[in-house]
Amino acid sequence: MIGCPASIKRPQLFTRLVLVSASPRFGVDRKLRNCLKRTRQEFAVPLAKTVFRSDERSIVDKVTTPCTIIQAANDIVVPGSVANYMKKKIRWKSTVEIVNTNGHFPQLTAHLEFLAVLARVLGFEI
Repeated sequence: MIGCPASIKRPQLFTRLVLVSASPRFGVDRKLRNCLKRTRQEFAVPLAKTVFRSDERSIVDKVTTPCTIIQAANDIVVPGSVANYMKKKIRWKSTVEIVNTNGHFPQLTAHLEFLAVLARVLGFEI
């Protein structure tokens, strides 16, 4: 999501945004809560404070840069409905690309499929 406010402030610097497992506002469900409980507290607490205190919903409809939202098929942190919400709210052309994997980090859990999506979106060969 960090690219969104930057693209609003300086749109001339951006031709496209690629948002990976992005959410303008995170919630905590039971699965995520259990996952955080298993994570070492010195990592989980600062991360949770940063992530769950942010709320960028008010800026999503101000984004005018074309966006590709890359979403894992089974993400316990950001469900697919959030990607579709963002696609509808972004004022310029946006697309949602689903990577067939579990978890919140498709770039780690399905790196080859993730790279294939990036290659297609950005127009390069892998």
